[in-house]
Parts: sequence; structure tokens; C-alpha cells
Amino acid sequence: MKQTKLVASIMAFFMALATVTSCTQTGENSTADSANPADTLPELKGDDGLNRAARFYAGVSREGVDMSSADAQEWEKYSKDMKKLTNISFKTLGQVDSLAKADFSDFRDSVDLVFYPFSAADFLYPITLFPNADTYLLCGLEKTGTPFSTDIKTNYDQYEAYHKALSTFLRISFFVTKNMKNDMDNELIDGTCPIITMLMATAGYDIISIENLQINDDGNLLPCDGKGTVMKYKFFRQGSKHEQTLYYVSADVANSRIDPRVKRYVEKSLPNHTVGTYLKAASYLMHMPGFSLFRDYIVDYSQYIVEDDSGVPYKYLTDKYDITLYGVYKRPLMVFSDSCIQPDLDKAYKAHAGEVKRLPFLIGYNSPSNWLCARRIQGK
Repeated sequence: MKQTKLVASIMAFFMALATVTSCTQTGENSTADSANPADTLPELKGDDGLNRAARFYAGVSREGVDMSSADAQEWEKYSKDMKKLTNISFKTLGQVDSLAKADFSDFRDSVDLVFYPFSAADFLYPITLFPNADTYLLCGLEKTGTPFSTDIKTNYDQYEAYHKALSTFLRISFFVTKNMKNDMDNELIDGTCPIITMLMATAGYDIISIENLQINDDGNLLPCDGKGTVMKYKFFRQGSKHEQTLYYVSADVANSRIDPRVKRYVEKSLPNHTVGTYLKAASYLMHMPGFSLFRDYIVDYSQYIVEDDSGVPYKYLTDKYDITLYGVYKRPLMVFSDSCIQPDLDKAYKAHAGEVKRLPFLIGYNSPSNWLCARRIQGK
């Protein structure tokens, strides 16, 4: 019973977190003629098999899954462990949502495409920051992976593998690069797909479809019989009629190694959208000359950027964006080189100390953490 209430509370939290009010102000004598436009949209239908599997492996629900008593007990233990982790993550995500509601209301709902390079399988943070975007474009080195089989089998080793793959992310907000090489590329997990779908289930979203795609020479997406380099997810928030799409692109985006097809795809995808870029725990890659291509895409095509100091260096933003600083800037962790230190960002934090906003949560590498919100200056 306690677990049932916990699941219900988790779902209620994310439903509230992602809900946006859309109503028409009318006088006291208004009639039923002023219906919410969303009421005229068709009901969305998720794939029962995919969602049942995602909820099962996420530890959310075993409804519709036949299990022996021993297997059920083992799943309950796994479910309890997963919920402990998700509760830690939801606490931070609740604070992220509150800050976004308070500070990003001028653009949060106008962003229709969320760009998230170096994302790995992180579905939770972009959907929390921008819950109503039509499209989410994620990119990472990790393989696309294989969707769950709808023929659900009890496998204790799988429980351990999924718990291990998500443990660090749910506790500290990011995936550790060196761990992902093993956690998302092994006999039980062959890429990001299982993890993304588990996070969708955990956050109260239903999956409509998952499709393998490939990028052709013109930068267009085409269906793929086998495992492509792009995975397309159609999904919706439970109780919503808004169909959303997530593309996960498996690619190396270093200047010297990027596939020209990926380059063309990104160049086609970002223009003509209101783009909100999110960057977190990005290993300071865009501080390096070898990643200038994607850094320039972000600076040139984004209307809004939310990032920690591991993202686009401050010096590349000051001419084109109005910048709001959050939290505390300190030297990057010693594992990163001195070249990642930003004297100009440090100077900005000190010069505008009275204007720097409080950051009530830990995010990314450092504790205390820092955040930056950049709004493009009109005409720049």
C-alpha cells in the first residue's frame, strides 16, 4: 500500500511539474462556448507493450506482468531501491522546476525545440526545464540501443544493471562518462534506449512509438531496418493531448571526427525554431578548439541557453546574449585542466555579486554549483 501511494505521489508530482495552464479569460457570464482548444484535440494512445515494459523495468509498476511469488518479491525489492533513487532526483527536479517557473517564464513555453548536446540518456532535466516543447534533440557518444521486448521476462541481473546505470545520475544529476562506457554498453544494456524509456515511465510519460532512423547524405532522416544512429521517440505526458518527439543522435561531434551527415542534419534541424539549448556536465569540451563546430551551432542558433560552466565558455556569449548568473563560480574540479578556468566569468561573478541569483540545488560537477541563463539580444 505504501509503495502504491509512493508511485501515485511521484506521478502526481511530475504531472504538476509539467502542467501548463492554457485558458481564456472571460467575464462572469461566460458560457461553455469558450472551450479550451486542447479539448478538440484527439486522445493520444500509447503503446501498451512498450509502456508496460518501461514501467516494469523502471520499478514503477508490474501491472499486467505474470510473476511467481519469489520473482514478485525480488521485483518489489528492486522497485523499492529504484524509488529511493528517483526520490533523490525528484527533489532536485522540483527545485529546478520552481526556479524555471519563477525566472524563465518569459521564454519557457515559447521554446519549441530543445537542443541538448552531450546529454547521454538524460530525459529528465530537459523535460523539466522545457516541459511543453514539441521536439527534443539529444546527442551523445553512446549507442542508440534496443527498445525493451514487450515479452517481459524476470531477470535479476537486469535489475542490477539498470540500477547501476541510473544510480549516479539520479543521485548527482549527471552520468559519469567513464562509467557509461560499461553501464550502457554491455550484454544487458546496449545503449541509451532502455534508460530513456525507463526515465519516461518514471516521470509519468507514455510512449507512442520508438523508431530506428538513419541520416542520409543530405542530412535527412530515413527509416532504418537495423540499428541506426538516430532513435526517434514519440511520447506524451499522461493526461495530456500534446504529442512530443525526442530524437537521440549517437555521434562523435569533435570537429575532426563528426560525420558530415550529422553536421548537415543539425544544420537543418536548428534554424526556423525557437531553440533552447541546455548544457550540463559537458566535460568542458566546448572550451577546446576541437569542438568549436558544435559550440558555434549553439551560439548561432539558440535563442536561449541554460548551462553550467562546463558548457559554452562565457566569453563566446557576452556579445550576443543578456546573461543572468546563478550560484557560485569556483575552479573546475582538478580532474579538468587549468584551461577550463574562466577568469572573465569569475570576474563577472565578483563584479555583479549583488545581482547573482541564488541557486537552491546542486547541479553538474561543482558544489556549490553555478548556472547561467543567456537570452539572445534582439538583432544579434
